[in-house]
Amino acid sequence: MRAARGRVAPGVEKSADPEAAREAALRLLERTRRTRADLARRLHEKGFDDAVSAAVLERLAGVGLVDDVEYAAAFLNERWGRRAAGRRRLEQELRKRGVALEDIGQAFARFEAVQGPADEVRLARRVAEQAARRYARLDPRMRRQRLYALLARRGFDGDVIEQALRNDPPTSDD
Repeated sequence: MRAARGRVAPGVEKSADPEAAREAALRLLERTRRTRADLARRLHEKGFDDAVSAAVLERLAGVGLVDDVEYAAAFLNERWGRRAAGRRRLEQELRKRGVALEDIGQAFARFEAVQGPADEVRLARRVAEQAARRYARLDPRMRRQRLYALLARRGFDGDVIEQALRNDPPTSDD
């Protein structure tokens, strides 16, 4: 009971047509990699029944077209070097995109197997050194507070921040 692209087969309501849902999901995947949750939400917005969408997504996952671990690993590979952020921040961004915590853990393990262990202290120091120029005229206590807050917003843990700031980063006039 295959319908032409974009059309529903006679006698089948669009929301219950698995073929139409599969075609819609494939069109969404043509443009960019997506999480399972994102695809489910978009199919729901297009009017497809949740049960039909779930079956279609399960089928696409079975052939490897929908893989949240792969999505998260690609996200980490792209994001890690571009703008320094702590593991917690990256986890939050992936959770916001609908990736399960277990899949995020697997993605981090896969990422670290390829890239080596993440040196968050080095990344935090890099962020602090880049920002030190802005805070150079502040007294040392205030500068440390501002840098601590900046690193916390970037998703670095307290222990990592303490290690990064142990030797206060150089100011621009050093």
